[in-house]
Amino acid sequence: MRRKDLRSQTNEGLADLAQRAEQDHEVQMARADLYKIAKYAIKLHEMLKGVSEQEGLMGWQQAKITKASDYLSSVFHNLDYKMKFEDQNTPEVTTESDYKANLSTKLKEKAESKAQQRAAGAALAAKRGEIPVSDLVGASKEMYDSMSEKDLEDFAGTKHSGLPNKKD
Repeated sequence: MRRKDLRSQTNEGLADLAQRAEQDHEVQMARADLYKIAKYAIKLHEMLKGVSEQEGLMGWQQAKITKASDYLSSVFHNLDYKMKFEDQNTPEVTTESDYKANLSTKLKEKAESKAQQRAAGAALAAKRGEIPVSDLVGASKEMYDSMSEKDLEDFAGTKHSGLPNKKD
């Protein structure tokens, strides 16, 4: 093997290792930062116990606390969402407003007809292994493929009083 080829392979291997090492440290660095934030938050909380409402805080101090809270909240809600709905085929959520809109839509999902409710019930039974997946057809098969067990429970559990037999 030529020296140039060997050097090229070695350099590529080092770049891959460096990239992996950098990615691995991101989580640890975030954890270290969160620990530091928690320590300062507790200390600030204790300090503010001795500050009356009349004394108050300066505007810039309150603004910094509000901004830090907002930033942490955004990261938390994004990671929380991803971890809860990771197994579903949902579009990538990139902002907090996208997250809230997507979550709001999911919370409002209910069966709109008795037929849809029955299809969800069949898909749920297949997810739980109570019936073979091969028995599913049409809407039940689509629901089985695209919805989580929890969402299927919501659809199948919709109260059907007042629901039409079929969706218009």
